[in-house]
Amino acid sequence: MSADGDHNHAERQQTVSKNIESIIKLEEEDERRLSSIHRASHRVGSFVGTVHFVISQLALVVLWASWNLYRPSPFDPYPFPLLSAFLALEAVLLTSFVLIRQNAMDLQSERRNHLDLQINLLAEREADSILRALGAIAAKFDIELPRDAGNDEAGRDTQVESIARDLRSQKDEASA
Repeated sequence: MSADGDHNHAERQQTVSKNIESIIKLEEEDERRLSSIHRASHRVGSFVGTVHFVISQLALVVLWASWNLYRPSPFDPYPFPLLSAFLALEAVLLTSFVLIRQNAMDLQSERRNHLDLQINLLAEREADSILRALGAIAAKFDIELPRDAGNDEAGRDTQVESIARDLRSQKDEASA
């Protein structure tokens, strides 16, 4: 690889790293803005979806049942109504924690989608500008560019509202 190629690759890597760091900082800032209760519920929601949680749940249920089956005076005799009540309450609370975590992840995903859309629109605007400049250069030097359907559309501003309406109508037609 040439020195210019190595330099361009290094620049590209540096830009990518900088962009990743910026996104991480924004996400960390969003996390810091959350109240301590929300942060705690996110940690609980994250832990619930792990193998460690399943193992600890199984261990607690086995210990509870063993304690109450093999002790002379059980505090929760078989069929363990107190254990059932605790597990039902836990299920309701854990479901809420998981839903809170899922809502936060959905919001983060929505923000990323909006960022992607903005970046794509900016990239398209730059590409359109380049195509218009290329067309102007070709016209100045009297170079005829090949014509096809894509070239006719290229270089024009994209009407986001029109695309969104078309997408919505196609979705409505498909669901009908």
